[in-house]
Amino acid sequence: MRIVLDTNIYIAAVLNNDFSEEILKFIAKTPSFTSITSEEILTEVQNKLQDKFHWLQQDIDLLLIRIRKFTKVVEITEKISVIIRDPKDNKILECAVAGNADLIVTLDQDLIKLKKFRGIGIIHPKTLSWTFPDYFKKN
Repeated sequence: MRIVLDTNIYIAAVLNNDFSEEILKFIAKTPSFTSITSEEILTEVQNKLQDKFHWLQQDIDLLLIRIRKFTKVVEITEKISVIIRDPKDNKILECAVAGNADLIVTLDQDLIKLKKFRGIGIIHPKTLSWTFPDYFKKN
């Protein structure tokens, strides 16, 4: 299964040590799951950690290296303009399309409201415990 994790999942994982971190660890060690991302998503992770949470650049660099170890970085091949309220969220859809993803995991309500985009499911991270009960424990 090919999964795109939204920027907010990466941020939640490193700041909150919550279910988002469990998702990252699981995907990193499970060969049947492939994490898909793009340079645009990684840049947003970097910018948010730098600007909003005041992380040191060296800590951000280490995190990005760790993410790149278990994630396939794809090149965006198509610009998408579906999310109007916050157009920057379209980068998640663009990555999913470019990476031929099966699923997007996000905390973003604009994306979750879509439920599906071009056959790609869009779910909240907690939904993983119901969708894949053999892999994720219910919290």
